[in-house]
Amino acid sequence: MTAGHYGVVRRRIEAFYPDQIVVDLKDESLVRHELSGLGIKAELTESSKGLGLNLYGLVGVAEAVTRLGPNLEQRVRARAAGGYEPGEAPTPLDLLLFHLRETSAQKHAGYQPIVAKNRVYENIEGSPYSGGSAGDPKPAAAFELPARSDGPRRRPRIGVFDTPMYPHEGLAGRYVIDSPRALLSPRPEWVSFSGHAVFVASVAARQAPDADFVVYPVLDAERLVTTSWTLATRLVQSLDDDLDLMIIALGSAAADGREPLTLARACERTSGVVKVAALGNHGQAKERAPAGAVFSDLPSNIPMWPAASSTVIAVGAKDKDGLPAYFSPTPEEAPWTDCLAPGVDLPGLYLPGVVRMADLHVPSGKVVVSDRRATFPHPGHATWSGSSFAAAYTAGYLAHQAYTQGIDAGEAADRLLSGQGVVKLDGFADSGIEVVRPRRN
Repeated sequence: MTAGHYGVVRRRIEAFYPDQIVVDLKDESLVRHELSGLGIKAELTESSKGLGLNLYGLVGVAEAVTRLGPNLEQRVRARAAGGYEPGEAPTPLDLLLFHLRETSAQKHAGYQPIVAKNRVYENIEGSPYSGGSAGDPKPAAAFELPARSDGPRRRPRIGVFDTPMYPHEGLAGRYVIDSPRALLSPRPEWVSFSGHAVFVASVAARQAPDADFVVYPVLDAERLVTTSWTLATRLVQSLDDDLDLMIIALGSAAADGREPLTLARACERTSGVVKVAALGNHGQAKERAPAGAVFSDLPSNIPMWPAASSTVIAVGAKDKDGLPAYFSPTPEEAPWTDCLAPGVDLPGLYLPGVVRMADLHVPSGKVVVSDRRATFPHPGHATWSGSSFAAAYTAGYLAHQAYTQGIDAGEAADRLLSGQGVVKLDGFADSGIEVVRPRRN
């Protein structure tokens, strides 16, 4: 299998760069020695002390693995039973990683170096995507966010790891940016997903009017993608920003169903920050879907990372009847779900002007701008559906509880997740947050 658009290998379940690896600092000498022996050139691209990992670009992988013996692919397939769909074959990088681990285990009494792929992560509303006209943002009546209080308590800080932010006047004074590129510049017309970050932040702000937001533009506003390396390094770098919570409305699946190394390391090293992530929009309740809904090719029982991580609160979307939204995996399909929150037709701040609706063509990773469009009156308000917004709703609730009760976000999360049933809160969604997997201390 060769790399496709943007140099990315895309399978049904996963996407990654075929010429990049991530290596634990402790295993750097071992891995570099093995690569050199195979005639593979390894070029250090980036280093992260916060993660304890290095990112390398590789040259010569395809040629090298042809010299590793005729049975390598069979051994890889045997070890990864069920990991390859019909018609899929291990890439040279898959063969190389298997060889590195196998060789080390033979030489060092079972020891395997910590080495992994640099994976592609995508916006949950992009891929997997329940799209079509049913999943588009729609113009909505204008509203104002609840007023902020003048209390003496420190305001909770919520990190939004998403697209760049549209500087909506309704959110003015409630957010800061990590760099100039975190803000979108004005343009005559927009692509629909460019309004994702401001919508996410506003949904959380309706629950937590006293919260401050820090915007981390990890996703390209047009392509909706990032890498596991970029996401993980920004997560650990955000420790300098004194965050209380993180909203992570993006994710990726892995063919082996295991938590990817780079993201697992980042989640582990940000354990003091409450992380809330979108479960994914790859549910398959087609009998309850509106006309025009487009469903993901992913099975609904595939874990999306980081939501499936034990260190993260996984939030699925529920509809106004209190049922899992047609696009959201059910708790039975995704037993790593912690709670369900309103995620259908939520109101939020959005882009003003003409917006062209876009879909992600999953096999190629290309955003396709459709002929669907809508005009959003200034300053921009919309309703939108997705598990991203359910995650934002939950993070906002936790921030509000922390602020009003004088507790930290971790304790607020513990109180929510140690309970059971429905927590009702605001005036625009009656169904509230439903805890489906109580966590017992």
